[in-house]
Formats: sequence, structure tokens, C-alpha cells
Amino acid sequence: MKYMGFKDGRTGLLFGAAAILLLAGSALGQTATDNTFAPAEPGWFYRYLARTVRVGASLRIRWESGQGSDFRTTPAPWYLLTRARLHAAFRPLSWLQIAAEGQDARAPFYRLKPSGSLADPLDLRQAYVQFGGPEDTVMGRIGRQELTLGSGRLIASLDWGNTARLFDVADAQLNRDAVKLELVAGSIVQIDPDRMNRHKPGEHFYAAYSTLPRLLPLGKVEPYVIYKTQLNVKSKDGVLGDAGTLALGGRVTGATPLGLDYSVEAIRELGTYSSDLLRGIGFVGGAGYRLAALAGKPRFSAEYMYASGDDGRRDGHRETFDNMYGFNQPANSLTGQFGWRNLKEGRFGVELQPVSRLKANFDFRDFSLANTQDGLYNALGVRTVFNPKATSAHVGFGPDTQVSFAVRPATSIGVGVGTLFPGEYLRQSGKNTGFFYPYAFVSRKFGK
Repeated sequence: MKYMGFKDGRTGLLFGAAAILLLAGSALGQTATDNTFAPAEPGWFYRYLARTVRVGASLRIRWESGQGSDFRTTPAPWYLLTRARLHAAFRPLSWLQIAAEGQDARAPFYRLKPSGSLADPLDLRQAYVQFGGPEDTVMGRIGRQELTLGSGRLIASLDWGNTARLFDVADAQLNRDAVKLELVAGSIVQIDPDRMNRHKPGEHFYAAYSTLPRLLPLGKVEPYVIYKTQLNVKSKDGVLGDAGTLALGGRVTGATPLGLDYSVEAIRELGTYSSDLLRGIGFVGGAGYRLAALAGKPRFSAEYMYASGDDGRRDGHRETFDNMYGFNQPANSLTGQFGWRNLKEGRFGVELQPVSRLKANFDFRDFSLANTQDGLYNALGVRTVFNPKATSAHVGFGPDTQVSFAVRPATSIGVGVGTLFPGEYLRQSGKNTGFFYPYAFVSRKFGK
């Protein structure tokens, strides 16, 4: 039930309380000379609030446009994405923190009702209790929260999306010099523009992610295990059942004495998908080198990504790699037309920083399918093109460009352009227009 524009009364009370805390925090953050609300000689309660309460807010506005009739995902030639957040944290003890965050995300000029990935008016975004901190040997956090494991290719709360992915989880971390271990159990949060967000019934995941920083002289090794459950999925024979996906993975990152940095990650997936047996493979490998002595401090990098696809045969096996809740945009492409499934991608890029506040990235990407009997999946994991009769696996290519400038520490602006020029696979599938995706944004943070 709506209440004064909120999804329910509880959300309205949350935003009202957070607004009061934000105003209080702003007053507490001012000096005595410019704050008419602060007492000349603050008492114990004022000092207690100043020490234990932290409040803040953020605002982001992004303009987007997707051009290419074969790929258009919106009925509008352009639209805005607005996002406002209000957060508050209370730390009564050095080892205890209670935090909450509200969010209002909308998509003006979208024409039709936007999905939950674009809009979520006035909802509770985060609410958790934290025991300890990152600097402590043991830390725990329970509740609705952001979560990113390792590279974020399987579990990530990437901030690119307008609503951004969240999880209802219990997270425990052990931090020692020789080993770091993170244990997580929970569910992904479903974004619902019409009512309070909630986790998806029957869909859970469990993860054990470890980091071993001493096995390599200038690098670290990160072995991990993730298990994901799903309800009511269909096998290739159309049998309805449940799914259990076990991901056994490892990541190695580091640098060489000559300054070359590298990252390699490999994943093997096993399990069941209704009556089918899962057999998926994922791989990412790349390296980079920065020429710090040159103007702009350019960093050149190259990367290759692979995710297996299904061969289409009804043989009781499913080979499509599942990147679970990992990020795809802009990691695989700014256009959002590619997900890490049934994909082979090569990337070459250059990063520049002419001045301390200005950053620019230029990437060239080439895409092919791992198996033409499967299809092309977008950033949301939806199969958008399926043509098992295609004789070519080459999907296309295109450059991506991103430029951002920090106007001041709390304010940033930026622009970007993602492109896709169709390859033979898309042309054989009737997709000839390609895709052109420009965007621009401004963001601002307030408080702490």
C-alpha cells in the first residue's frame, strides 16, 4: 500500500528518521562559529551523537541513449536515470555498528514502466548490523548489504546499475597475515518498483572465499567455492525441477619485478539443472603495464575472457556457464549487450590520467560465441539472439570510451560511448544495425 508516495508506512518512517539524522549530522559537522544550532558549550549528549552517529547522502543523474533498432531495449530514444541515497550509521561501541540506507531510483522520460534494474522509488536499500571492522581479526555483518567477492565476476554489487544489486546475507571474515577467509550465506534481493524489495524464494548461495597473500613473492592466490540453488528450472528435455550449481574457482593476481601486472581466474561448474548435469567452464586472463614516465601515465592492458556454451544436444548435459550474480556491464562491454555466458572476448585497452582529477579509458573489444548452438546473452543474463543455423561464431567488435573528471572530492562528471559493429553471426541472424550507446553523468556526495 502506498503512503504519501512511499511503498508503505515503514519506508516513510525510515526516510523521515534518516532525514532528521542527516540534518543533525550536518549541524554536528559544522564549527561553533557557523552553526547556530550547536550549543556554545555542548553537553554530553551532543558529544555522544557527534562521536557515534554518521550520516550522509549521494545523488547521481545519468543520461543514456541506445541507438540501433535491432538491439534497442527501451522505447525512448533517450532517458534519464536518477538515484538519491540517504544513509545513517550508529556506532555505540568500537566493535558494533548499526547502519541503514534508503534509496529513490527513477527513470524519467522512459515512456513505459521501467524494470527493477532501472527504477525503485523510495525503498529500503541496506540495513545491517556489523560486529568488528576490516582492521580486526574477526568481522561479521548480518542483514541487507552490498557484497563483492574477489574480482566480482560471480558475486558483485556493481554500482553501475541505477538500483544496484544487493544481498540478504550473513557474512563472516577472518583476517590474518597468512590467510584471509570470508564465509557468506544468503540470497539475492529482488528489486520490485511496486512494493518493498525482498529476496527470491528458493534461490540461495553459499560461498567460502580465501586469500593467500604469501604464496607468491609479488602476488596472491585466491581459491574459492560457491554453491547456488534455484527452483523451477527446465532441462533441455523440458523437465521441470530444481538446480544446484557448484563453482570451484581460483584467482591469481600480482606483478613482476619489471612492473608488469597480471590477473588470471579459472572456474569449473558442476551440479544439476533439473534432469541435466551441469558442466560449465569460465576463464579470464589479462596483463597490463604502466609507463609512468610518459605524459598521461598510460597503462596498456590486454585481456581474454571465455565462458562455455551449450551444444544444443539433448544428451542430459548442460554446458552453458552461469556467472551467477557477477557484473557484466561495463566489464564485458559498455553497451550492455554481452554477458559472461557462451562468449569469447578479446580486449585491448589504454588508460590515461593527464592530470590527477581526469581519467580516460579506451578499449577495443572483439566478440565471438563459444558455441553457435547456444545464443548471445546480454548483461542481465537473458538470451537475446538464438540462431543455431549460423555458420559463423563472430558476433562483432567495437571500441568503448569512458572519461571522468573529479570537479571536487565529492563531485564527479563523466561521459562514455559504447559501440558494437555487427559480425557475420549477427548479420546471419538479421541483426544488421549494430548498437551505439552514449551516456553522461554527474554525481555528488554529502556528509560521511
